Amino acid sequence: MEIEERKNTNFVQFDRGVMKAHRELILKNSLSAAILDIFIEYMGKNNAIVCSVKALEELTGRKRTSVSTALSVLKKDNWIQAIKVGNANAYVVNSAGFWTTWANGKAYSLFHASVLAAASEQDKTLENLKSIDLKKLPILYNKEERAIVGSEDLPPPDQKDIDLN
Repeated sequence: MEIEERKNTNFVQFDRGVMKAHRELILKNSLSAAILDIFIEYMGKNNAIVCSVKALEELTGRKRTSVSTALSVLKKDNWIQAIKVGNANAYVVNSAGFWTTWANGKAYSLFHASVLAAASEQDKTLENLKSIDLKKLPILYNKEERAIVGSEDLPPPDQKDIDLN
């Protein structure tokens, strides 16, 4: 039996019953609606995203107080839940209105988040991060292989170690 490959993997579902309330949110506080749309755009299949207020300031071009007010509206009106993670928050979008998996998968909108980070919040630039030489870890392909830790010298293999068949 051939397994059918799923198409349309880069989509967000929007419940028609929520459209009027979303339109009202746009009229009530357009920045709140814009931030909700940012969350929906970047959230993973579990409807959550970790994002700082600073990142939202940069994405919207608005000041901290305006962003905080907009987030308060979204929380108060039950569009999102906010979960504190250090100095940032994880925001969970209400899956009754929006989700990124098949309709029967909305029930699985649990806390598992995508992370949206602002470049200005990082200690190093992206170019500096790319230049860091990370420790290389060996990949073992079968049970007979073993990782060589440290700088121990090994003798070269002799002919009887090579399988010529």
